[in-house]
Amino acid sequence: MKNPGTLTAEKRDSPNRNEVQYNGLKNQGATCYLNAVLQCLFMTPKFREAVVSHKVLGDCGQENLLLQLKKLFEQLSDKAASTEGITKSLGVRNVFEQQDAVEYYRKILKAMGTHASKVFEGKMSNITKCCKCSEETKETNTFISILLSIDVGNDEKYDVKNGLKTFFEHSKLEEDDWMYCDKCDQKTETETWSAIDEYPTVLTLHLKRFDFDYMQMSYKKNECCLDVPPSLHNGDKWPKYDLYAVINHKGGYTGGHYDAIIRSYENGKWYCFDDYTVRKTSEASLKNSHLPYMLMYRKGTAVLSPDSVLHPMRILLIGPSRAGKSAVGNIILGGNYFTCGSESETVTKKSMAKTVGKITVVDTPNLFSLDEQSWSHEMEKCIELCDPGPNVILWVTPICKFSEQQQGLFHAFRKRLYSGMTKHMMIIFTNGRELKKLGQTIDTFISKRSKLCKVVGSCQKRYHVIDIPNGHNYTLELLENLSKMVTSEFTAISKRQFKHCVRRKHLKKKTKILKTLKMLKSD
Repeated sequence: MKNPGTLTAEKRDSPNRNEVQYNGLKNQGATCYLNAVLQCLFMTPKFREAVVSHKVLGDCGQENLLLQLKKLFEQLSDKAASTEGITKSLGVRNVFEQQDAVEYYRKILKAMGTHASKVFEGKMSNITKCCKCSEETKETNTFISILLSIDVGNDEKYDVKNGLKTFFEHSKLEEDDWMYCDKCDQKTETETWSAIDEYPTVLTLHLKRFDFDYMQMSYKKNECCLDVPPSLHNGDKWPKYDLYAVINHKGGYTGGHYDAIIRSYENGKWYCFDDYTVRKTSEASLKNSHLPYMLMYRKGTAVLSPDSVLHPMRILLIGPSRAGKSAVGNIILGGNYFTCGSESETVTKKSMAKTVGKITVVDTPNLFSLDEQSWSHEMEKCIELCDPGPNVILWVTPICKFSEQQQGLFHAFRKRLYSGMTKHMMIIFTNGRELKKLGQTIDTFISKRSKLCKVVGSCQKRYHVIDIPNGHNYTLELLENLSKMVTSEFTAISKRQFKHCVRRKHLKKKTKILKTLKMLKSD
């Protein structure tokens, strides 16, 4: 029987190695508010990477929040998990008493420290201006969420974009609230506003649905409906933000239920995380809804697909046998286009190309097992398969197998062509789970290996880590990184350039032979 806390996009016996699986969280009583927040944090790749890669030093105690969050994220990657360690770390005494999701979102991030929470942090200035002398004072602070007031009634529709615009509008204070101006040496009419100095990677909006009713001396919830904007772009100076998570609240102030609607960073699909249950949903559920309470937007991460990339990509996969080249090609194209074998089995016997949308991927066998003539013939074929030639070359290598031999293969490939070709190259590290075993980040792994540092440096420090078996392949992030490389219509190496390289190599070889013969003759 299927675990109710697990959602698998495709059956386990499916040949699709790019399946996505997400798991639920146990509700301890009324801890749905915490579950919704934790799932949003887990589905924020940069935050999760920072937490999972954290190395615990010494005995920091079982109540350390970062340690408990690391354990939870590791469990949640494999199966449904419990949040008991988290509630203890946060000092939650009564798990049957509902709390505010936004309050605990802020509480968790503040307790985490800048190392992990920086992805959510921005800098905002509160500015006051004397209307008499125009003197301005500025106070800058870090922020992790923006509180938007709701200025409509329960039966009206709220506009999030207008609410955000209103938050940053200039306003004049009532006379009783005028500020003292040192320059004018008196209280003067005061204008005030807020401005963002540093935009966060993740922008979080908190809708102020609960207000205190002084007539009834209790909190009341505003149940107005709204359409959650799929993207935000508040003026020319603002970067574009794309929606990826919404925390919903159903019920009143003292009770109710939270769940989270989150877009997968792996396949762009929407899922509903409702405690132990995870199910597919759609963005349509966020239209005309009275449930949204907290909105999370990611900066500049519009979902890319082979059809939506700006420039055509012609990608050549290079690397040793059993490195995972075919699986990488499938990840990029979003389907089972190349046959994948086990880690101990070589499947690709000859170069082949597959095209989806604007992306063509050329998968290759182990080119380094070929003699020079066969290598030249196979490379020429690869260029023809993605005519007029590749504009991205991905060197695919497993993390655990990088050695002097790997470095030698890399430099041999570069020497057979031309050194400038590396500006079109990126290194793809497969077997990402090895980092977890080593307790290292990819940056630490690279920095401890001088030969690998040189290879990465020659590729202008472009690299990407994937973990094929776990399904967390960061497909969208990989496409985004590739899109940054392909900024115009160019090729890494064309057929004409390749023939020139071959001729040059033959000429060098011939020159060397003639030189040797001349020396022998003179002797």
